[in-house]
Amino acid sequence: MNEKQLRVQDDAQIHVAQFLQEGVGATRQAAITLDTLPLDDGLVAHDLIATLKLTRIPTGILAAGEVTAQVMLQCIRCLEDAPTMVVAEFSDEFRPSVDILTGAVLDLDDAEDDEEFFTITSLHLLDLREALRQALVLNLPMAPLCREDCPGLPEANQTTGDVDERLAILGNLLGRTSEQ
Repeated sequence: MNEKQLRVQDDAQIHVAQFLQEGVGATRQAAITLDTLPLDDGLVAHDLIATLKLTRIPTGILAAGEVTAQVMLQCIRCLEDAPTMVVAEFSDEFRPSVDILTGAVLDLDDAEDDEEFFTITSLHLLDLREALRQALVLNLPMAPLCREDCPGLPEANQTTGDVDERLAILGNLLGRTSEQ
């Protein structure tokens, strides 16, 4: 098998017309770099780097690899924005929307299985943006920290030991008295 290297800069689309004409099992290595990639809820991934292997399968192309990007997330302790490195692995199937030999439009709605897949455009472009976005969103940390030893909110650190009298009864539930 002849494996080719593809490098894509500031774009996540790969032209695969020639690749779709090769036999099942053919592979390509690709590297993608993007300055930014919009995620969910105003989040943006910066300095995205993805390395992937494209494999020709009977139904289309399998794209599998790893993506790393930096995302500004809010620290759960101090509520400051902090850059967070996100690393994610992905493996997605892409199916052509047009027959590569005849140009006939393929009906992808009548797929025999219920597997989800992405579509290769009628211009034979495999667009990885959505696959990369989904992989990164699924791997965002649940509780991001600006650093491991983050002390938290400054106001919380300045609290003395004074107990609000209205909440003193809650201390009794923990076995403490208001005199402690």
